[in-house]
Parts: sequence; structure tokens; C-alpha cells
Amino acid sequence: MARYALIDGYLDTMRTEIHGRRDLDDVVYEMEDHLYSAVERLVAQGLKSDAAQETTLDRFGEPKALAAVYASTNTGGIAVPTTTTKLAGTVAYFSAALYFVGLIAFWAAAVFPDRPAYVDPEAMILDGQTISWMTFTFVSFAAGAIMLFVMVGLHQRHGGLGSVGMIGLIVTGIGVLATMAIWAVFFWLAIIATGLITFAIAVLRRGITPRLWTLVWAAGPAVGATAFLVLRWLEVGTPDVWGDYWVASSVGLNAGIVSMAAGLIGLGTWLRSEEPVDADTPALAV
Repeated sequence: MARYALIDGYLDTMRTEIHGRRDLDDVVYEMEDHLYSAVERLVAQGLKSDAAQETTLDRFGEPKALAAVYASTNTGGIAVPTTTTKLAGTVAYFSAALYFVGLIAFWAAAVFPDRPAYVDPEAMILDGQTISWMTFTFVSFAAGAIMLFVMVGLHQRHGGLGSVGMIGLIVTGIGVLATMAIWAVFFWLAIIATGLITFAIAVLRRGITPRLWTLVWAAGPAVGATAFLVLRWLEVGTPDVWGDYWVASSVGLNAGIVSMAAGLIGLGTWLRSEEPVDADTPALAV
């Protein structure tokens, strides 16, 4: 099949406009086949090569308009990388880093002796263990809040994730708020797990994000909550003065947070690797 400069230039432009699609090569090859076949038919009817190419491209449409059709989703958004999605990739690193800082504070609390089960509020002072727990609580909350922005970025990157994605985002937000109740480890891990799994289902349906990192990120809190529940049920270890089982809490939190943070790093790397398109799209188009 003969090569046509105008058609090839058009295809190069289309490849740039819709580079965010995973099936990019298949789409471009299909366009190439249609365009070349149309040109060949016009040439066979007597048109010169340049005229045949121009006529074919006029009928096919402007690259940007056609790219919007190929990149659009059933939610009405445009599934392309933007400056916001790339920023979300950078922010994902900060969220992961804060989660690891929170774990350090969690383990620091283990170094200090347990406080009495009852402390007179008027005589209460900020000892090392109290400061460590407070640091873990607030840092984990901040990490979760930043992660919500990453989820908004993923929402935009997919051109919207529909009602399932929005439900996952909202439930995760509730779980992040629940982290302020540091004693309720299983409670907030379970809520975040429910939200992330729901959100991940919507993400995986699109087939755009790296599947491995999506699963590592979303499954982390679920694995942590399950580990906590099993170890607590088996009463592994010795309860502290508050009646909490340290082994269950530590294993559950470490498994959940490490996996979730690793997934955030993987997804952040992917989001940052993409070059944003010219136009930004609404972040929460449903």
C-alpha cells in the first residue's frame, strides 16, 4: 500500500492526541486502514493523490474533535492525562511518605511504658507514648486526606468513574475521618478497605491504570483489617492495660499501610510518567 504524507501526518497527530489509551496502537492501525482504503478508492476513481488525501481527511474530521470521541467515556469525561493527574502522581509520593512516618510514630509508642488505664485529667501530662500516638493519628489522617486528592486525580484520568467510583471515594473519605479514633484500628481500616476496593473496581473496569499497583494499593487495608481480625480473635499475644492486643494492631496496621503506600508509589510513578494534554478536564465529572 502506498504511503501518503498527509495521511501519515494526520495519524501522527492522532497518536499524540489519544496517547493515554492502552489500546493506542490498535486504534491508530484501524484508522490507518480506513484512511488508506478511502484514499485508494478515490485515486482509483481518478483523483490525484493529494486531492484524494485532502478529501478523505475532510470527511474523517479534525484530529482534536475525533480524539475527544476516542478518549471519551460513558461518564462524559475525557480519559486523558492532564496537569492535575500529573500533580496527583507527585502528591501520591507525599501520601506514601506520610504513611511511613506514621508507622515510625506507631512503633515509637511501643518503646515507652504503658500509661495507667486511668489518668486523672487534671494531672495528665504529655508523656512520650501519648505524643507518639498523637503523631501517628494526625500524620495518618494527613496521609489519608492527601490520598483522597490522588483518588480525585485517578477519577479525572479516567474521564470520570461513574457512581461506583464516587461511592468508593466518599466511603474512603469517611474512613480517613475515622482514623482520628486511633483506638478503633479495625473499624477505620475496614472502612478504608471498603472504599478503596469499591473505587478500584471502577478503575480496573477502565483498563487504563497499571493493574498490579492498583491491586496492591486497594487490597492493603483489606489485608490489614483481616489480619487484625484473625489475630484478635485468636487472642495472639498479651493484652495491654487498655485491653488491646498489640500483635493484632501492629500486624494489621503494618500490613495495611505498607501495601497501601507501596501501591501509591506505583500509581504515582505511572501518573507522573504521562505527558499532560493541553486542555484540562473537570476533576469530578460523573
